Amino acid sequence: MKRKCSLDDPATLSPRKKARRATSMASKKAVMADIPTAVGLISASRMRPTTIATAKACPLIQVLRQYALLESLVASLKPKDLLALALSCKATYSALFPHPESLDNLLGRMPCCGTGVEMRKRMHQKSTFYYAYQCTEFTQCRTSSGRQTIEKRPCATCKVTTCDECRIHCVYQSIYETPEDSEDLPNFSGFVLLDPLECAILSPHHLSIEDIELPKWQDRASDATSGPYHDQGFLDMPLEVDQPGTPEKISDVLDVDLGVNSLMTWSGNSQFGFPSPVLKSLCNVAEQRKLCLCECCFGEASKGYEGLKPELPKLSWLTSNPGLESFKECHCSLRSHILDRWQCVKCYESEESTIKGLQKMAPDKAFCRCGLAAGRIVCIWCWGEILVQMIDSSAPGNEP
Repeated sequence: MKRKCSLDDPATLSPRKKARRATSMASKKAVMADIPTAVGLISASRMRPTTIATAKACPLIQVLRQYALLESLVASLKPKDLLALALSCKATYSALFPHPESLDNLLGRMPCCGTGVEMRKRMHQKSTFYYAYQCTEFTQCRTSSGRQTIEKRPCATCKVTTCDECRIHCVYQSIYETPEDSEDLPNFSGFVLLDPLECAILSPHHLSIEDIELPKWQDRASDATSGPYHDQGFLDMPLEVDQPGTPEKISDVLDVDLGVNSLMTWSGNSQFGFPSPVLKSLCNVAEQRKLCLCECCFGEASKGYEGLKPELPKLSWLTSNPGLESFKECHCSLRSHILDRWQCVKCYESEESTIKGLQKMAPDKAFCRCGLAAGRIVCIWCWGEILVQMIDSSAPGNEP
């Protein structure tokens, strides 16, 4: 008969304790060996669902990566909206601008945002005659007016799509006065650049020296097929300025070679003085582009505007010309610098503000910015030498 083992017997308990300890140690070793594998599996399992969830949660990124869809989206945005979208996150920015030229391409496909027209309305001030007579005004952006006949191009500076009404013009024809007699010609007026005064403008049919076979100017506010008439006809005096002046043919003024001529002496006559009071605003713009230098600074300026002391601010419309030993001659005109560039009003105003700031640094044209007597003139528009002689701004009749 077998004897039952007592639980108090050491011989009974010892094998069990040893076996249990051996099993426990083996399990710990197995677990420790599987920890790296388990960690890897857990990490992979956590990463995969996150990536899939992110892709599903942000379909906008997938849309932006499809160029055809991106074009459709951009066609409904303004430049500030595109900027806000690009700055929302890094993934969005990369999807919008995968290449260096992507930004310019997208800006060129946007509709005109109307900033130029808004600035014109803020700066141009209609005269009292506008409210006293039957006058209408057309100052509307291509996008807001819905007139697809208005031309649009990318701005030469910022590359943002700009329509013909939002770009800078030397003379804006925007106001139409209905004639009291149907046999009379209507009156027209507008503004010079961004100056506030409303000026009279004569159409080609007002003067017999023009080709009268041209179609007559119409009211652009009521006739969507007419115009534009910017930079055309004859410019007359501001309506609220009590001073006589001879109308100036706008096309002739725009084509004057400002490198060898000065509007200060080109315009005007012995009766009304020099310069012509009609061209006061355009004369100021042409004269402000002149940078008077001494012989020493002129030699340094041949290497580019960056070499001048005191330093000039960045002139973004100029390209650096290192190693150039001599100046080219300036042959700028109002047409070549302002009209042919197709520049938005905002960029034009920024450039003019920079040029005016340079003139404040050297208000006396008889002296260079360094303090020595000036003997050479450089055009800030093209950085070429102006060959026309310097004009004494203090001389009678030459007040800006």
